[in-house]
Amino acid sequence: MRWFIIDLIIKVLKKKPEVLELLGRVWEMLYIEGSTPDIGKRRENFIRMFLKKEFGLEVTPAPSMERKYDFEITINNEKRKYSLKTTESITTIKVAWNGFPSLERARKFKFEYPILYVTGDRSKKKISIYVFDVEDLEKLKEEMGDSMWWIPEEDTNPRGFGLSKRAVEKLMEIAKVKGNYIAWIYNPIDVNAIKERYWNEWYNLLKKLASIKKVS
Repeated sequence: MRWFIIDLIIKVLKKKPEVLELLGRVWEMLYIEGSTPDIGKRRENFIRMFLKKEFGLEVTPAPSMERKYDFEITINNEKRKYSLKTTESITTIKVAWNGFPSLERARKFKFEYPILYVTGDRSKKKISIYVFDVEDLEKLKEEMGDSMWWIPEEDTNPRGFGLSKRAVEKLMEIAKVKGNYIAWIYNPIDVNAIKERYWNEWYNLLKKLASIKKVS
């Protein structure tokens, strides 16, 4: 029997899986502010605070111009950087943002940090979290060759490239086998019923913060 090392962040999440109920319900609430293109950044901001507040982790966001990872987590004095990807449906994952997209560039791409992949299926009310290890990403490059990559059409997204949907599905399968996966079925929330209250509290919060005379 082969033993796998479970990623640190998955180990932490598995100690309190019921807290994913909160993540699932908030995931739905974030759509009150609309979907694309800002929904990904809203998810990222909440997930960072979620890990900090609910699990007591030290979470440091990447510098504003950093593109290879999104935040660094400190667990038991061990630091680890993650590239965070969030999505509602299983699709391609963009991994490079700069430069003209081409297979030549993709073939030379080297993964440096694990990918924390979070999916929120609102139709099934299911939150799933995976970690794609660097070694698995690099190994899959060898196995899949050019089919590993998603190269956007020049007239739709002329910058960067990413992982194909099939590559993402294979990485999800690998993560499940290794135990780098956790999921939770959450109770749905009536977003329409709380929409007005959401905006009122959002406004009051900003007004309160804007009224602070001196920020220490």
